[in-house]
Parts: sequence; structure tokens; C-alpha cells
Amino acid sequence: MRRLTLLALFAVLSFSHAQEAAPTSIAFVRSAQVLAAHPAGQAAEELTQQARTELQDLQTALQPLLVKANSGQQLTAEEQDQLELTQRTLQETQERYRQDIDTAAQPAEDEINGIIQRIAADNGYTLVLNYDIAQSSGLVLYAEEG
Repeated sequence: MRRLTLLALFAVLSFSHAQEAAPTSIAFVRSAQVLAAHPAGQAAEELTQQARTELQDLQTALQPLLVKANSGQQLTAEEQDQLELTQRTLQETQERYRQDIDTAAQPAEDEINGIIQRIAADNGYTLVLNYDIAQSSGLVLYAEEG
């Protein structure tokens, strides 16, 4: 707790010192909306929807076996094999989709980050934050609307 307090104090002091040196200009970007508008972002979203459907099907197939195993009932050898296979397939499918979605979204993320950096530099912004993350994390305590 003491370390957290010291870090918070350091952050406040660092920010105060930075304000004395040069004015801070902060911008917020709704990255998810920008990503969704990009063609590569749309492709990543389509893959995400496919992943949800496929993973839900695997979880549905896995559920009865897990219920039986967790209730203390003995699984047959065939059921045990099916449980292990389905769990392995679920994990492999999750990882495959994670990689595919990341690969599909990467061109959009690269282009969007470049645009954000260019706009920030051109307009004198010293800090650009993801609005949704800042809001959900409690990072922003006050910000003017607009």
C-alpha cells in the first residue's frame, strides 16, 4: 500500500512538474469506433463473430460432460476421451482465433496509430488516451464534455 501511495505521489509530482515546463494538451480517442470503421477492423469483427459461434458450440458440447464430472459421477472411458478432446479443441480454437483476429486487425491498428500520432503532433497534443479504457478504469476523474 505504501508503494502504491508513493507511486501515486510521484505521478502527481511528475505531472505537476511537467505542467510547469510546458502546457499539457490531452486528447481522447474512441479507438474501438475508429477500428470498427476501418475495413481491416471490420474483417476482425467478422472473425470475432465467427469465433463466438464456434466457441459457443464447443462449450455447449463440453457442458454435459463437465456437469457429470463435477457432480462426482464416473465418466466412461469414451466420455473421458471426449471431454479431453473437446477441452483441447476449445483451447486450440480460442488460440487460433486470437491469432487470426490479431493478424486481421493489425493493418488497421498500425494505420490508425500513425494517423493519431500525426494529428497529435500537428495539433500540439502532448497526450492521447483511449477514451473507453480511461473511462472504464477510472483514470479520468474529470473531463469537460465535448
